[in-house]
Amino acid sequence: MGVSFYNFTELHHAKLREEIKQRFSEIIDQNCFIEGPYNQLFETAFAQLQRSKHCALVANGTDALEIALRALDVGPGDKVGIPGISFLATAEAVLACHAEPVFIDVDALTGLMAPRSLKNVLKTTFLKAIIPVHIYGLPAPIEELEEICHPKGIKIVEDAAQGQGGFLKNGPIGSSANITTFSFYPTKNLAAFGDAGAVLTNDDELARKIVALRNHGRSPQGHILAGRNSRCDHLQAAVLHLKLATINELNHARKTIAQLYHTHLAGTGLRLVPAEFMQRSAWHLYPIGLKNAEEKYALQTFLNQRAIGNALFYEKALPEEKPLQAYGGETAQAIDFAHKTICLPMHPFLTEQDVATVCQAVKDFLHA
Repeated sequence: MGVSFYNFTELHHAKLREEIKQRFSEIIDQNCFIEGPYNQLFETAFAQLQRSKHCALVANGTDALEIALRALDVGPGDKVGIPGISFLATAEAVLACHAEPVFIDVDALTGLMAPRSLKNVLKTTFLKAIIPVHIYGLPAPIEELEEICHPKGIKIVEDAAQGQGGFLKNGPIGSSANITTFSFYPTKNLAAFGDAGAVLTNDDELARKIVALRNHGRSPQGHILAGRNSRCDHLQAAVLHLKLATINELNHARKTIAQLYHTHLAGTGLRLVPAEFMQRSAWHLYPIGLKNAEEKYALQTFLNQRAIGNALFYEKALPEEKPLQAYGGETAQAIDFAHKTICLPMHPFLTEQDVATVCQAVKDFLHA
């Protein structure tokens, strides 16, 4: 018997399905499909959950990043620092603003943006902004990055596409003085039934600009700038608002599962996320590191043969992806990290036996 990488069946159980159908029926009866009451209800509740002053729902997580950069006036000729470990969308948002991505290397144990590398890059390159990514759900070292960036006037946009449920040193991801963006893609910790995203900020003026940017530049005073169409539809907002009721419980389950993995895999020689992240990570994914790429692919084949879910987040580092190979910065650790990393099943419905089955398979592979 295998172990699934995701479990949408239990996530979308019968009671939730019925409640969502009722909400969808109400929305159809109301003919209110764009920016309806559930949008405002979710924005208020999610801002409170993440301890932020403002939340603006948008169409998806990629748009959230681009809108955040545009709100900070990032544009042609500007350079934006991004980590080498992330999904392509982090770089795409920079390119969509006609700015240039510059790679900041990552920590060898976590894949998070490394402050030391940022300092090195800044010796030769002026950055308008940086986008630290809370990759795998691990909180990036925001406080250290702020100490570097704030004196230089460098803006920070936190990419929390995988970070809902994670914690910085002084509060949940989203509570800092920086703009923070979220994705609610169906596989995320907090997930819509399609694409959706959000931008959080504590700055009143930036919030007004973000709200205008997502809706063709509209404001109560008319069109105040050239924006775009990135509205979150009312159906997705209704799903997200309903799921907020259980998100803390589900995220707690992820932490429990991560601790089980740590206990089972300790002493195997695998690269594990440092224990200091145990309670602070959102545990969107559970990454482990092998000795090299060959061993990683061999483990993947072994797990597939036992019907155990796995995924390569990420098979390549961003600087290795074809659209980004021309851009500079520091990349060595990111490339090494990507080549050795595979993710094991991680969702709130894994049982202790599921985790034991996965870990035994990994150990069997290592001892073969």
